[in-house]
Amino acid sequence: MNKISSILLFTFLTLSSSFVFGAEPEDEIKSLVSSLDSCKGCVFIRNGSEHKLDEAKAHLLKKYDAAKSKISSTEDFIKGLASKSSITGTPYKIKFPDGKEVESEKWLTEKLIELRNPPPATKPKKKK
Repeated sequence: MNKISSILLFTFLTLSSSFVFGAEPEDEIKSLVSSLDSCKGCVFIRNGSEHKLDEAKAHLLKKYDAAKSKISSTEDFIKGLASKSSITGTPYKIKFPDGKEVESEKWLTEKLIELRNPPPATKPKKKK
């Protein structure tokens, strides 16, 4: 019984340490890329060409898959892969329906902050 307890304790400590010291960022990166869906009517600008958001998401995930071993955080993903062309160095942009453009690094960083700090759930008001 003591051996089983030791194994369970070791497993628990191993798993909990990954949460404390930061697990692989893959799930967070995928959530971040999926958050592009919230930008209704937006287009992604890459090397001067406009792309649908589904194309942009596929492109970003393809870049991530190719460089996954070099990415240790979601911030690394944003700065190293999702903010500019690795070929031309041209910043990626997101164009809103009103024509306003913002660099993807800024938009993704703000979205990451939102993902990490969701608004508190509101409780329904009680009827009197």
